[in-house]
Amino acid sequence: MSTRLSHAVDPPQLVLPEWWDTLQAAGHRMALESYRERWNRLARLGRVLRDHEKEICEALQKDLGKPNVETNLTELLPVYLELRHFKKNLRKWMKDRAVQPHFPYLLSKARLAWQPKGCVLIIAPWNYPLNLALMPLIAALAAGNSVVIKPSEFATATAELLTRLLDQAMGTEVVRVVTGDASVGAWLCSLPFDHMLFTGSDRVGRKVALAAADQLIPCTLELGGKSPVYVDESAPLASAAAKIYWGKWLNGGQTCIAPDYVLVNRSMIPALVEALQAAATKAQRSDDSIPSSLCCQIHPEHANRMRLLVHEAVEQGARIECGGNWDEKSLQLEPTILSGVQPGMRLMQEEIFGPILPLIGVNHLEEALAFVNSRPRPLSLYVFANNPEVQRRWTKETCSGSLTFNDVIVQVSHPHLPFGGVGASGWGTYHGQYGFQTFSHAKPVMINPHRPNIASLFYPPYTPLKTKMARWFLRLMR
Repeated sequence: MSTRLSHAVDPPQLVLPEWWDTLQAAGHRMALESYRERWNRLARLGRVLRDHEKEICEALQKDLGKPNVETNLTELLPVYLELRHFKKNLRKWMKDRAVQPHFPYLLSKARLAWQPKGCVLIIAPWNYPLNLALMPLIAALAAGNSVVIKPSEFATATAELLTRLLDQAMGTEVVRVVTGDASVGAWLCSLPFDHMLFTGSDRVGRKVALAAADQLIPCTLELGGKSPVYVDESAPLASAAAKIYWGKWLNGGQTCIAPDYVLVNRSMIPALVEALQAAATKAQRSDDSIPSSLCCQIHPEHANRMRLLVHEAVEQGARIECGGNWDEKSLQLEPTILSGVQPGMRLMQEEIFGPILPLIGVNHLEEALAFVNSRPRPLSLYVFANNPEVQRRWTKETCSGSLTFNDVIVQVSHPHLPFGGVGASGWGTYHGQYGFQTFSHAKPVMINPHRPNIASLFYPPYTPLKTKMARWFLRLMR
């Protein structure tokens, strides 16, 4: 039986942008740079940021209505800490790492050499448009890569400022900022980068992963999901409520690791509501001379989505315990606490990504564990509990990108902890040494002596003696 071969169609020729060769050449050159050259590049970036802090605050105020306090603490401070951490440790991280000798290679020497991946793509989101563009950039540059950054089209003022500041600090032959809408991002994902890092929604993340898989490009996905909070009977409610409320207030709730919903014993809901109401009262301005501390929702469509989530939940039986006040002009929304929320409501089926906090009643710890484990693995999990056994069970019996006891969000700023998701909340990590390793190839290097080794005993032809020796060697190694 004959088989007819179909005529293959050649894929369209990929047209590379004019700056591609420049970035490729920079990547090859940077791979040979010394520790001091990379350190100096990071230092220049820090100096440029310090010289333009006022402009950075103005850009983030324009894009997100972000108060200067939040810009300083959530955008600039993490970047400065990351720069300091890299400059302090980069020399050590760049060194080849020797590996222990192992039988039957006792006469060999082996090590891991950290090699830059080449030219990498960083796609940054709008919610922390400076932080989430520069944190991976620091790791990529420290590892010796050239970089293309695609900022979000929803944070245009910050994107324009980033373009100017990075050109001033690095020059476009090392770092290039490419602005534009989603079609520009899709086009960038079609280019043959050596690594991609995407931060954003799982919907877009799936498209990035498919584009990367089509070209066999390694990628890091920092997505999101519904990060649960569990409040145990052993937790002090006033402290827990203040931290949870702050997590929803910060950045207008538009934080991928923000508390998404709270699980609490049904008998504790009235007391927790009272503690959250007290936290809300403390967060309000005492007089009109103090600027608003609330961040804006990014655009009217996102604000309308928040309104609709609250409206649908209330129609289905939920109750607003505090918040719910809107400012149509500024797109500001106070954190809104909802009780009586049921798992089937829409705000429990999708990531909220805004200042709405549903309270879900459970009967016991086992029900809370089962509730979390029945849903996609979250980016972060928060447990308020002083009971060591409760802490042990949440650690052993759940899987999440990170687990934090008795606080929210702060784990992202720890320099020695990786940041990343698991399962539907993403894959791969960065921050500190983990970022250096993400943007590096750990190349195994092995040096054997010229003299014959054990493997040479088994070169062909495979005589009966060599067959017997191989069986003996196998028994020895079992």
